Amino acid sequence: MAVTQAHGSRQLSGGHVDGVMAPMPPGLRIRLATEADAHAIGVLVRRATRQDVMPDQSAQAGAHLLRGMTARAERQRIREGKRYFVAELGGRIVGVVATRDDSHVFRLFVSRRWRRHGIAGALLRRIVADGRRRSGTRTFTLNASKFAIEAYLRLGFRITGRAVAKGLGRVVATPMRIRVPARPAAPRGSGRRRAP
Repeated sequence: MAVTQAHGSRQLSGGHVDGVMAPMPPGLRIRLATEADAHAIGVLVRRATRQDVMPDQSAQAGAHLLRGMTARAERQRIREGKRYFVAELGGRIVGVVATRDDSHVFRLFVSRRWRRHGIAGALLRRIVADGRRRSGTRTFTLNASKFAIEAYLRLGFRITGRAVAKGLGRVVATPMRIRVPARPAAPRGSGRRRAP
């Protein structure tokens, strides 16, 4: 994942990984997902979960996670109004982010081949902008797998508790949060003038 922050900043910024610029892939397109994307989303998140999340989970937790990542499950969440955005390159989905209640990120995955190119940061910025526009949300939460904690820290999230196993599947996750700045005020002199 490619976006870091200035030390101590809680602001989403773009483009740097460990001090090295990560070029955004040309032609990257981020758009609101549709039900037709559910199969590709399911393939991407299941593959990434098997590779990166399951090694740190119990067999019970891994099976529970994968059951909730089928095309049918993803399609149902989209129908229910969960907000999904996908990153596409050449018409192929290479990343996904999703929230519920315009504030809790429950999916953020990027295909291994396209990590460290700014895609996760771009997806996160898009979902944050969407939550702010729709609900005025300034605080976003998530539950991170052990694998993802460092990436989320680079994106500006902070750990808010210790890792715990919870839910039916006893999935181990670390709660995290980011508070984004208020929208900047419009520059002086912009907007409509008052009549004298």
